[in-house]
Amino acid sequence: MKRAELFHPRVFDSREWAEGYYKRNRLNITRVGRDFASLLKKSRFTEGKILDVGCGFAAVPIEIARVFPGAEITGVDLGLPLLELGRKLVEEAGLSDQITLLEGNAHDLSYERDSFDVVINTFMLHVVDDPVTMLNEIERVARPEARILMRDLRRGLLAYVMKKFRTSFTIEEALEIIEKSDIREGRVSRGLFWWDFMAGM
Repeated sequence: MKRAELFHPRVFDSREWAEGYYKRNRLNITRVGRDFASLLKKSRFTEGKILDVGCGFAAVPIEIARVFPGAEITGVDLGLPLLELGRKLVEEAGLSDQITLLEGNAHDLSYERDSFDVVINTFMLHVVDDPVTMLNEIERVARPEARILMRDLRRGLLAYVMKKFRTSFTIEEALEIIEKSDIREGRVSRGLFWWDFMAGM
């Protein structure tokens, strides 16, 4: 099946879109946060600076912060309504001292090279205009020994019955994008719904 055009904005710049996205995806993205926290724990990560590129409403940072009280987490996103919602959820979780959410562009991160111990990225590769540039930026801000965790939807058989999978990449397309980028060597695993990229784990 040919990849379909996105049926939603690349940037959730309206409160209506942001709230709808939250209602539809809260449970799934919270699960991603728990998965990533578990993977980081298995890799013996304990504390350090974490960047979430495309943090949305901060479900992933919240779950990671709960497991790693010594982590300093920054989330960036272009969707201001999502950031506002995320800040509210962070405050409700009592994690405002640990998590900072800022407006930021995945294609041009405003951080120095080698700034972060962990960089995470969730359901963004198929959304951004230039996925190779985003991966290059992730590599640039990640320290040489950093852990990198990414997850995105996978366009497989489910694309025939579920609309949201039609806009994502096949595993082969995702691998081609990764190979074109500067991102360090890692491993890719696949599931029915998504694929994961992990480096430094």
